Amino acid sequence: MKYFTIYSTKDENEVAVLKRVYSEEGIDYRVTEADEKGEVKRVQVTEDDKGKARELLDQTGFLTASQAHAPVRRRMAGRRWIFIFLAAFIIIIVAVAILMFMNVE
Repeated sequence: MKYFTIYSTKDENEVAVLKRVYSEEGIDYRVTEADEKGEVKRVQVTEDDKGKARELLDQTGFLTASQAHAPVRRRMAGRRWIFIFLAAFIIIIVAVAILMFMNVE
């Protein structure tokens, strides 16, 4: 039987809740082991139960909860370092200019 990933998460508690809900509703599911990094587990259901499982995800609020665990991009840290480098560079240029004008004889 072919299984489709319907939900993935890092949170063990979410996996436990989904197991209980799907067991109570009689949905054929399986949970894959954590990925290569050991972070994400995937809840998979059969094609026949896909619609019902998706509806249960919506009713239990897991469709919006998965957004909270999505990876956050940290581009701001790189931009912050560029800003710090440029500020230090400008300070050095100003210091050199002041030293040049102070040494005029």
